[in-house]
Amino acid sequence: MKNKIILLIVGFLLLMFNCKSKNELVNQTETKKKPNVLLLFSDQHNKKVMGFENHPDAITPNLDKLAGESAVFDRAYATRGICVPSRMSLMTGLYPRTMGLMDNKEKTTITRDAVSLASIFKFNDYNTYSFGKRHLVGGGDKGWDVKKEVHAEEGDNGNYLSWITKQGYQSEFSYDWAAEFGKGPKGSNDASAKIPIADLGTRISKLPFGYTMEAYTASETIKMIKKQKNSDKPFFCFSSFYRPHQPYTPLKKIQRFI
Repeated sequence: MKNKIILLIVGFLLLMFNCKSKNELVNQTETKKKPNVLLLFSDQHNKKVMGFENHPDAITPNLDKLAGESAVFDRAYATRGICVPSRMSLMTGLYPRTMGLMDNKEKTTITRDAVSLASIFKFNDYNTYSFGKRHLVGGGDKGWDVKKEVHAEEGDNGNYLSWITKQGYQSEFSYDWAAEFGKGPKGSNDASAKIPIADLGTRISKLPFGYTMEAYTASETIKMIKKQKNSDKPFFCFSSFYRPHQPYTPLKKIQRFI
């Protein structure tokens, strides 16, 4: 992914070496609640295109607030300028060249056997969730308790396409999708339809506010967090937003929430 920014909200457990006995350390660890981990991810997002980076046009009040309360890493880089290799590197800790994964369609024995971040959290008794675009392969896509995707073929526990169809806006979403691909998404009624593409993959969306892929991802994440209040187990959630990846189909009227 070109110029991608990865926003991580991660709670770290620190292992301290001291003079306490083994039993004291075990008891201290058992009584200390593990932190919840929420990983927010935006696709093809240039780090400089945000309000707190003083971009003249970007309006990002929520990211600005988050940055003001966080540590901002000014020198973090994607390991590969292509979706799957870069995402797999994030989720496995392996370089794309180590996995033999240099484009979106490659699969190797290493990608098959790789241990994912979600699997490690699950092994440590976490509930694991993924909402939005995963675009992972093999072992890098294992370890999820719940995964709801954008694409119909990847959402085992539900997906945006099914949801938007039930809302009665599949044609409007197909119109957005076709701005880049000239047809509706796979699994839709418009998958074989010929819909005009748009110059630079850009046109105004016909979807109403609150019905985009990003709104779906945010809504599912919020519902999960509210549900987790009643859980004895901590959670790890990969909340992955499709935009600003093309096609570029902004809503006609943008409502701002601060």
